[in-house]
Amino acid sequence: MKTKKCPRLMAQTQWLQSLQATVTDLASRAIMAGLSAIIVSAGVLAQTPPDATANAAPPTLSKADALQAKAIEAMANQSWAVAQDLLLQAQHALHREHGVVTEQQGPILDQLARTHVEQKDYRQANRFKELNHFLGQRSTSIETQAQAEIALARWYLSSGQFDAARRLLSASLKTELARESFEPERALLRLDVELFSAQCCHSDDAIELLGLAKTHNLPPDLIAQFERKVGDLLILDGQASLAADYYVQQHAKTRQTPELISGLRRYNNLEPSNIGEMKLRQELRRRRILAGGYPDEALWSEAPQTFTVALNEDFLPIAEAAQSEFGGYTDHFEPVIGAPFRFNLKQLRKALPTRYRNLARLEALEVEMTVDITAAGKPTNIRFEDRYPRQVRELMKQVFKVARFKPAIHGGLPVETLDLPFVQRCKSPDSQTGAEA
Repeated sequence: MKTKKCPRLMAQTQWLQSLQATVTDLASRAIMAGLSAIIVSAGVLAQTPPDATANAAPPTLSKADALQAKAIEAMANQSWAVAQDLLLQAQHALHREHGVVTEQQGPILDQLARTHVEQKDYRQANRFKELNHFLGQRSTSIETQAQAEIALARWYLSSGQFDAARRLLSASLKTELARESFEPERALLRLDVELFSAQCCHSDDAIELLGLAKTHNLPPDLIAQFERKVGDLLILDGQASLAADYYVQQHAKTRQTPELISGLRRYNNLEPSNIGEMKLRQELRRRRILAGGYPDEALWSEAPQTFTVALNEDFLPIAEAAQSEFGGYTDHFEPVIGAPFRFNLKQLRKALPTRYRNLARLEALEVEMTVDITAAGKPTNIRFEDRYPRQVRELMKQVFKVARFKPAIHGGLPVETLDLPFVQRCKSPDSQTGAEA
């Protein structure tokens, strides 16, 4: 049995030895080839000129960056719908790469808001602005949080959401004064918001804020902005004698013509005898005592009314809608029309004769007036031509009762201005080329 198995065992042994030798040889060759490749590569690198890498191809953009670049190009061509679609794709790409709450989508959100503004979808634009603020508040950077707050407050202000802007920045200027760090941009914006506050104006706090700004050694042009805004608030607060000092401090010792002060103002074009009746009817309506159709819808819709004077050209032709009689909103935003006084379109139509319900006819309306401006910035002695309907003239008289001007200044003192020409246009801000008093 042993002699028969021995040849087979020897053959198997020889075969295994041969296989091992083959594998060893192949492994040796592979190692040598790898070492040779490394040596050759090292030699090539050693021989590469230092500036050869400068000619290398630039790194490829991420998918989100590439989509955003295309969107910016579409926006430059005013292809807002195309840009909007590309930006949404870019946002989704960032979500896949970095998560749905990544701060990197901030610029995309701002651009998305702009595309919706251009398409007059203000409600959706507002959502993107608020989302961007939410993401900014999640940041660990105090500066990023502050800038997010400033950006949203500025959006609220320019879109007619004045109460929201005020709530966001603080309940009062006292809060600004108590902050540990002083942000000049935020403080100036806080004064702008105060101009558009229904409780305007906290001029004493504004003066204190100006003093705080001066302690931080700000540039003269920045201090001048604080002084100008404080002067405006003092006039609106009925302290024109103090306002002149701040206007002069900003080196405006001579102002030939008065300037309309920006802000929100409330007026009421009802006769005094009707105000009590109106309030009673409103209360009865709220309690649903008056059943069926309301007998005097015109009276119900009449008051109180508001108008604004835009702070700058960035103000959108919209304002936050007033609440309905039982709460809620029909829509979040309502159109604003006119310059330099900007009215809620619905309110303006109800205040004017029926023929101005036609938008084209309303936009063609221009009211030419002559008005005197006192040294305290108050308009008086308003004169019209007889060609304007009574309702138009009464409306402008009510508006001028609460409008205020920076008075003309001569020799460092405010002076009265007589016979100032003034034109109120009723074109929508979208079609305005610019209108001033």
